[in-house]
Amino acid sequence: MVGHLVRRRTISVICGALATLLGGFAWAAFTWPAFAADAAQEIVVQGADGPIAVKLFAGGQGGKRPAVIILHGRRSVAEWAAPYTRYAEMVAAKGLDAYLVSYYDAADAVAMASSGRAARVAYFGAHLALWANRVRDVVSYALARDESSGKVGLLGFSNGGFLAVRSAAADPRIEALVVFYAGLPGTPADAITHLPPLLAVHGDADHDNPLAGSVSLVDRAHALGGTAELVVYPGAAHGFDFHPERSDAREASERALSFLERQLGRR
Repeated sequence: MVGHLVRRRTISVICGALATLLGGFAWAAFTWPAFAADAAQEIVVQGADGPIAVKLFAGGQGGKRPAVIILHGRRSVAEWAAPYTRYAEMVAAKGLDAYLVSYYDAADAVAMASSGRAARVAYFGAHLALWANRVRDVVSYALARDESSGKVGLLGFSNGGFLAVRSAAADPRIEALVVFYAGLPGTPADAITHLPPLLAVHGDADHDNPLAGSVSLVDRAHALGGTAELVVYPGAAHGFDFHPERSDAREASERALSFLERQLGRR
């Protein structure tokens, strides 16, 4: 259950329920609210450097619909499908089209599965621009569809959150940005000269990507004159929102979806 709202500089801090992150949790034991989306459609977007695998979860309403591009973290969609699929289903239940993007190619998946953090970080930095180009190609595909309302947002997790920031900073067509436990990409802060309305979500017990990353990101967005909010959940570790038995996970997910719905609209 969400507690009080604390103002720290221009950052909003929401106190979530204190809970312990459960390891090895069985996903089948809990479900998110029911949704009315069509079954996922497997599509291939022809990007500038090759094919990009995408799962499209069409919004459960007719007419023109906004699009939300979902960007996975270090673990690929193939490796960790359940949590990303749940987010896509929830986006579609709001009446928005969800594009679950596998921005890795086969070599990327192998490299990012490495147990060496330093090697992964170096690989990520070297490939961030390439992956941002793939995101741009998916955005173009989504906007060109007859069902498109002309609005698109990004929803990124961890490494996918850093990628979402990089992509949104370079693509003015992106009108909303939600990132979980991420921050500014490896470029200097002053290299980011544009950001759309932003919601950053983080736990203050995250030791993989410390909270300071989201603080810097939101500070940069405010310095650019943009709209940005940071929601912090006390006691929450990296990936806390992937555990739907947690009240703070459910609240964080709904907050992210409401933000996207509000910024992009349904029609």
